[in-house]
Amino acid sequence: MTDFAIWVTWEDHRRSRELAEAFGFEYFPLESGHWRYLRYLILTAKTASLVRKKRPRLIVCQNPSVVLAAVLCFLKRPFNFCLVVDRHSNFKLQSLGSKSLKWRVFHFLSRWTIKKSDLTVVTNSYLANVVESWGGRAAVLQDRIPGLIPSNPERIPDVMAGNAGHAVTCITTYGEDEPIGEIIAAGSQMENVSMYLTGRYQKTEWATAKDRLSSSGVFLTGFLNEKDYVDLINKSDVVVVLTCWENLLTCGAYEGLALRKPLVLSDTEAIKSYFSFGAVYVEPEASAIQKGIEEALRRKYDLEGEINDNMSSIKSSWKESFEHVRRVMEKYAN
Repeated sequence: MTDFAIWVTWEDHRRSRELAEAFGFEYFPLESGHWRYLRYLILTAKTASLVRKKRPRLIVCQNPSVVLAAVLCFLKRPFNFCLVVDRHSNFKLQSLGSKSLKWRVFHFLSRWTIKKSDLTVVTNSYLANVVESWGGRAAVLQDRIPGLIPSNPERIPDVMAGNAGHAVTCITTYGEDEPIGEIIAAGSQMENVSMYLTGRYQKTEWATAKDRLSSSGVFLTGFLNEKDYVDLINKSDVVVVLTCWENLLTCGAYEGLALRKPLVLSDTEAIKSYFSFGAVYVEPEASAIQKGIEEALRRKYDLEGEINDNMSSIKSSWKESFEHVRRVMEKYAN
């Protein structure tokens, strides 16, 4: 059996799901709940088995994981497929000079997989230039604006029950690039605002402070299922998505746009150049975040109007980029 193309990931991610659907590729989110290094072995075996069974002409894989990208680079020649790596923003450029073994291995695999893959897809021109300078071929494609639909427009998720005032949702993963402490400090100082931080907080330093934070109007929601997540954003007045790193487009910003919510985003060139409407831009400091949220609440209807006025143009622009990448993929695969 030979399939034209499959999309493989070791982490089920909205970007991968949306793009696989757009391209019409069969989507395989391979998962394992085991300890990290055993997980790598199990997922490597699952990946090899999938490739052997499907025998595709084209494989697109998500990076992260860089290990998945490396595994497929090894499998390319014996199984004779074209490999496209959807790298989006996973470069960790701030750690390039690190002496840590972890980062030295990461950057070795990073450069090697860029050279060995047929195409690397990223989210902005700066990262495309990085790929080209490292000996790879690059194409730019941002996330597709997802088709998020509330389960019931009037539904209030349980996590919001009993909380008064304006609702602000902060889409977080507790990643190393996110100013979580500054976001929490900003939320704790705001009156008549209930702030919700999404994502798994249980293994972070904030886990033991959950009750204390709730008393100051900051609520750690933990991981939410799709229905609760979408309904929380839908019932919020403002959506906050922040990163301390340049050249990174935050996935949560697309989700906020999809539900036509005013955004508070990081004041970086990459973000301002793409999310150029419907947003207030802030530095990753508590006072700036607080002022940005307050401004977004004041300008809520104006920002919503900007989003509605520009949504068709951003979708049209994305479609053009998508068609370009599709043609490049087909060229390499044929």
